[in-house]
Amino acid sequence: MTFKKNILLFFLLALFIFVSAQNSIKLWDGTEMTQKQKWNELFVFLPERQNNSGISVIICPGGSYYWLDMDNEGFSVARYLNKQGITAFVLKYRTAKRGNHHPAMIQDLQRATQLVQANSKKYGIDPEKIGIMGFSAGGHLAGIAAIYAKPYFSAMIYPVVSMEDSIGHKKSRKNLLGKNYSDDLKQTMSLEKNVHADMPPIFLLHCTGDKTVDYRNSVVFAKALTEKNIKHQFLLIDEYGHGGHGFGIQPNGKATGWIEIFLKWLCTQK
Repeated sequence: MTFKKNILLFFLLALFIFVSAQNSIKLWDGTEMTQKQKWNELFVFLPERQNNSGISVIICPGGSYYWLDMDNEGFSVARYLNKQGITAFVLKYRTAKRGNHHPAMIQDLQRATQLVQANSKKYGIDPEKIGIMGFSAGGHLAGIAAIYAKPYFSAMIYPVVSMEDSIGHKKSRKNLLGKNYSDDLKQTMSLEKNVHADMPPIFLLHCTGDKTVDYRNSVVFAKALTEKNIKHQFLLIDEYGHGGHGFGIQPNGKATGWIEIFLKWLCTQK
């Protein structure tokens, strides 16, 4: 492929992403944080009006709390969900790449949730049916929402869960907590230790061959959910190699089709 063709392909891809995201919201515009947090953004993806189910989801891409896989774990997921009548919001939250640590990421998700609720009529969605979906470190954010807030549901896809040395994802822990964190904060951010009875339904997916985030993160979380009688579905898939993590909704192996299983599960929620 020639250099000119590469440039053309790049611009066509950029145009496609721009058109697909109908609009975006600067998270902190109109607040005292406007200048400091000017990079934070919420991309809005709307389904066809006649196909709108009223259900919406805020999508948190992964990236070890350092970067964000906005296309593979964000925009592509949003476009697919739109086809199913679900309004999607892709969250560009603060990460350690720009020097941000706890609680910046959580604040951005809280702010995004507030904005979606405040604009529910504009987007034609039910303010009581706003879910959170996250991938990897974004799955940890979705888990935080499930524990410390109460979304309609939380979908945690190959998520970081624990901050413990035995199974925790050390890069995510470092980027989330910073260098000098207290043991109390470490325990608070270890999701498996904070499950309680008043939590929303959870959809959980992990692959046993995940070489990035130990699948036992989801195993201990699922165990805690079961002990507290939290409604959940846990898919533990026997998939190894590169296909075990970071595949978004386009895996090549045994995880193919997980998004359809999620959608069927979603239909069972009240």
